[in-house]
Amino acid sequence: MGWFAVARTLPLLLLVAQLATGGPPPHRILVDTDIDTDDLFAILYLLKHDRAEFDVKVTTTARFLVFSDIRSVREDVNNVVPVNCVFSQAITISANSWTDAGHAVNQLYDLLYMMGRDDIAVGVGGEGGISNDGRIYPHVGGYFPIIDQGMSTIGECRYRQSIPQGSGGRLDINANYGVRREILPQGNRSYSPIQQPTTQQVMIDTISAGPTNVFLVGTHTNFALFLMSNPHLKKNVKHIYIMGGGVRSQNPTGCCPKNDTSCVPRQCGDHGNMFTTYTKNPYAEFNIYGDPFGAYQVFHSGIPITLVPLDATNTIPITESFFKAFEEQQSTYEAQYSFQSLKIARDTWFDDQFYTSYFMWDSFMSGVALSIMRNGQKPNGDNDFAEMEVMNITVVTSNEPYGVHDGSNPFFDGHASPKFDLLKGGVHSGHVQTGFNDSFCVLKGSTKGKCQDGYTKEVQGPDSVAVLVAVKAKPNRNVKSPLDREFFYHFLEIAVEM
Repeated sequence: MGWFAVARTLPLLLLVAQLATGGPPPHRILVDTDIDTDDLFAILYLLKHDRAEFDVKVTTTARFLVFSDIRSVREDVNNVVPVNCVFSQAITISANSWTDAGHAVNQLYDLLYMMGRDDIAVGVGGEGGISNDGRIYPHVGGYFPIIDQGMSTIGECRYRQSIPQGSGGRLDINANYGVRREILPQGNRSYSPIQQPTTQQVMIDTISAGPTNVFLVGTHTNFALFLMSNPHLKKNVKHIYIMGGGVRSQNPTGCCPKNDTSCVPRQCGDHGNMFTTYTKNPYAEFNIYGDPFGAYQVFHSGIPITLVPLDATNTIPITESFFKAFEEQQSTYEAQYSFQSLKIARDTWFDDQFYTSYFMWDSFMSGVALSIMRNGQKPNGDNDFAEMEVMNITVVTSNEPYGVHDGSNPFFDGHASPKFDLLKGGVHSGHVQTGFNDSFCVLKGSTKGKCQDGYTKEVQGPDSVAVLVAVKAKPNRNVKSPLDREFFYHFLEIAVEM
């Protein structure tokens, strides 16, 4: 990724509703995601929940078989007859994360076609922008983090620089290392930015329709822009579930073996997981770092929030036992696609520590969220998969000292009045990290940096927000099982369900 070009990338929105069976009102869910491998697991996990609770209902014979001939998938999917479902799903595109939008949308189209869900609309970012005086125009595309979003789709990518690329560049993730074309059936839909609805319009339509739970498993740009532009619709957002950040977390990766005096620790013990830029910022996690100001707007929106941060996901790594169990359970087409995606992630991992470095991020958040909802969304977050605790949190958007004007902060630099009427000398007015080579962030005499942009920091006082936080994955209730986490068992049960 260059310094001055933005590829249109994907957070996406997937609206799910509970199966209408004459019982309680359906749970409406809006998912915002960046379509990396763990996001695919989360989406398929949601789509498989068709047990009269959540309409991620897929009523197609195609998904219940193992196919060697893609043509048979197309024929079966085309003959699907939906049964007793609420079809109000939609997917929309924003920008600034792991994958480029056109590729990600096409992969998503194919995945939805495989699951018999061509009824789900897919939208593209939009051509609106944000003016220098802070006016947010309709259909703002969100192709940049809010701090850099202007009226153009060309500009700097201060945060996206830190997202790693494979040997094939961003195309590796765009194509899911070839797994998409090898396995997924291809339907009739393809990326068409002119004809597709915009992100913001789909959000407005979706949330206007009724109380909605929002799942955020990517950067927060899309949803933050929605909240800033449509404060009258906040009342329709029932709850926000977030995978991101690290509060009290201690990164278990990048640590040195015992008695190895020649080893230099990397991100070992850090709050964050930014292995590409921990020498400048050891506090941030990728999802929140992608747009710290956007995340701040979401956390401080006044809407109830449940956070599944690195504190919890660090306790549920993809173990070798889970990997082998998944490999042995390939009875559904979507299980095959999920496993092959996981396998290529393992086979292309940057070191030999995959089983201690790759975690169940977004899928775990989805499991915790659905379990909380299933149990009545109690204030204590009662659920089957994670231990919970209430913490007072904020999102760091700039670094002290506040009130500086060093050219790093477009909210203040060059403006007589700060953009969005932000407070002069306030928490947003300090130095903002300009990229992974920002010299301001170097801490002399240390291999770790000092910048905290994107840190979900535990604080007290008026800038803190009470958040329900997952702190640890629960162990498997079956102590004799080789799968040591309860969610492992549940995930595989859902993934291979016929």
